[in-house]
Amino acid sequence: MFFRGHQAAILAAVLLLLAGAPSGAQSWAGRGRLQGDVTDPQGKPVEKAKVTFLKGEGEHASGPAPIYTDKNGKWSILGLVSGPWRVLISKEGYQNSEGSVQVNEFVIAQPIHVQLKDIPKQVQEQAKQKSQGQEAVEAIEQGNSLLQAGKFAEARAEYEKALPKLEPANQPAVLRGVARTYYEEKNSGKAIETLKSALAIQPDDVETLKLIVNLMVASGHEQEAKVYMAKLPQGTSVDADSLLNMGITAYNQGVKGKGNKEKLGEALADFDRVVKEHPDSADGYYYRGLVYLAQSNMAAAKADFQKVLEVNPNYPKAAEVKEFIKSL
Repeated sequence: MFFRGHQAAILAAVLLLLAGAPSGAQSWAGRGRLQGDVTDPQGKPVEKAKVTFLKGEGEHASGPAPIYTDKNGKWSILGLVSGPWRVLISKEGYQNSEGSVQVNEFVIAQPIHVQLKDIPKQVQEQAKQKSQGQEAVEAIEQGNSLLQAGKFAEARAEYEKALPKLEPANQPAVLRGVARTYYEEKNSGKAIETLKSALAIQPDDVETLKLIVNLMVASGHEQEAKVYMAKLPQGTSVDADSLLNMGITAYNQGVKGKGNKEKLGEALADFDRVVKEHPDSADGYYYRGLVYLAQSNMAAAKADFQKVLEVNPNYPKAAEVKEFIKSL
């Protein structure tokens, strides 16, 4: 058959194009077949186990899409080229099974029997803890974001979601976050109750002890606050406002009690601690000066009032302090 003119030229170009084009066939494709079954350690079929076939090594390995076992644990595949193949079988809850098998396109393949092994309990527990730990971290971070956004109930829900996934030693810090949400909602009772739960887990947790002291003082439970304050390690600094509030309460009770020495002594101890731990607190010196006045210790009172002006010359009660100094 002959072609004339431009028709012959077009046919020549097409033939040339086909000769130079890749065939498109996969390097792993052939006529070989593999088949097999997967069972568990008790010999029962494993359904939906993933079976992966790889021809070649490393990044150059290729193969067909993975297949899955049926309800009887069986699988089969057609279309593999002759030669060595790697077969990987995986199923959640079991150890992966990997091996090598020879494919012959011209020989009927013998079934491959694979019995999966259980993952050791220790490994399962480690994986579970790792997963729970990550979930807890995500919940805590979400809780922190919600807390900053003023969404206190939502933040509390995230913190509470994280708690059961944490080791006991890590729970007090999260419980402090829960307490914070209650405090922001003006629910001091639930906040204190939550902190007590944290101390039941870790009685000597300094941050929790300091926080429960602050909340108890703020809600008018000074005497109970002192019980928790006494549990703080020697040298631990307490919030100045909490100490001042406790001292002021004791001072007022002492003055109303016509110079009740015991209450004035408690107030003096509280204000002593304020100026010791917070030497820049003008309030500490001011109120301690008032206690000294009530105890008729004029020299000590004058020294404290002078210290008030030294620490803060613009103290709101500076005029009153100067009058005290002048009269003393």
